[in-house]
Amino acid sequence: MFLESEVDSDPRPVMKSVYVQHAFFHVRHNDLIFMCVGHAGANPALIFAFIHSLIDILKQYFGRIEEESIRDNFVLIYELLDEIIDDGYPQYTEGGVLRRFITLGAYRLDDTLAPATITNTVSWRPEGIVHGKNEIFLDVIERCSMHVNSFGDVVHSFLAGAIEMKVQLSGMPECRLGLNDRLSEGERTTSAGTSDERMEDVKFHRCVKLHDFKAHKTISFIPPDGCFELMSYRFPSTTDPLIWLVGNKKYIGGTRVKYSLKLSARYKERFVAQDIQVLIPVELDATKPEVHCKLGTVTYVPEKEAVLWHIKNLQGGKEIDLTLLISIPSVQVARNGQNQHMTVSFEIPYFTPSGLQVRYLKVFENSGYSALPWVRYLTRSGTYTFKLN
Repeated sequence: MFLESEVDSDPRPVMKSVYVQHAFFHVRHNDLIFMCVGHAGANPALIFAFIHSLIDILKQYFGRIEEESIRDNFVLIYELLDEIIDDGYPQYTEGGVLRRFITLGAYRLDDTLAPATITNTVSWRPEGIVHGKNEIFLDVIERCSMHVNSFGDVVHSFLAGAIEMKVQLSGMPECRLGLNDRLSEGERTTSAGTSDERMEDVKFHRCVKLHDFKAHKTISFIPPDGCFELMSYRFPSTTDPLIWLVGNKKYIGGTRVKYSLKLSARYKERFVAQDIQVLIPVELDATKPEVHCKLGTVTYVPEKEAVLWHIKNLQGGKEIDLTLLISIPSVQVARNGQNQHMTVSFEIPYFTPSGLQVRYLKVFENSGYSALPWVRYLTRSGTYTFKLN
C-alpha cells in the first residue's frame, strides 16, 4: 500500500491493501494527512464526512490545525476521539455539543488577523468617521506653461491640470462626479471655440472605479477623508496664450539701457487675472531705475539682477505698457551671456483654458444626510517665459 502511494504523484483518496481486507481513506489538510482505516466494504461517503467533521471540531478547539497544534494537544484529541467514536461508529460530531462537556484547555494557534487597511477594500478610508457639517470642496486647477522666442514664436507649451478635493463627510459615502461630455471623450475645446488636442496622461486616485469611467464617463469613488488629488491630466499644447508679453532692450549712450514692454491680456473680458508678476532681467550693476507705467508697481531686486513688475488685477482684453530706464557704470562691463528671458506668473479665478466643467457632484450615504458641494476653478501659470529682444 505504501509503495503504491509513493509512486502516485497524487494518491487516490481510497487505497486498498493487497494483504488484508481493509481500505485506507485519507484527506489532506494543509501539510497534514488525516487517515481512517475501515473494512473494504465500508461506505466511503460516511467515512469522508466523519474525517471532515473531525477537522472542523479540531479547528474549533485549536484555532489553526498544524503539526505543532497536534503535538501539543494529544491528550485533548484522545478525549475527543473517545467521545465522537463508539465501537468504530461516529456518535457526536457537533463541535458546539462537545464543547459543553469537554472543557479541557487547548493550546490554540489562532490565525493572526491582518489590519483592516490591508484586507478592507476601502483601505484608504477608515470606518466611523463623523463630521458635524458634511461638506465637499472641489478645485479644478490648471497650469499653463509656455516659452516664446525672440521672434514671437511659441517654441514649447503645454497645459497640466488636476482636480483636487477636500472631503469632510461622515460615514462611508459614495461620490459621483460628472464632467462635460466633450472633455470626458478626450477632446479639448479652446477658449476660441476650436477643437484642439486630446487629453493625455490621465491619472486617477486609487479610490476611483475605473470601469464606471470607461462605461459611463462618470467618476465614481469612495473618497478618503481630508485633502487628496482625485485626478490629473495633461494637454500637449496650448494654442491660445492667456498673457502675451513683448519686450525690447535698447542701449542709450554708454551708461543707460531702455526697456520697453507691452503686456496683453488675451483672455475674455469677463475674467480678471490676479497677482501678475513680470520678472525682467537687467544689466549687471544696474542703478537708478526710472519707471514709466500706468498700472502696477515696479521694484528693483538686486539679488536676482532683475526688476519686478507687479500688477494686482488685470481685466481681459487690456494692454499696458512699461518703460524702464536703468543706469549702469558702463555698457562694456555688462555681463556676457546674461539671462534674457522674462518670466511671467499669474492667477485667473473662475476660468479653465481647457474648458473643463463639472456637470454635477452627488453624494450618496446610507444615513441619507445632505452634503454641500463647493466647486472652484482656477488657472495658474507654470513656466511662462518670453525672450527679451
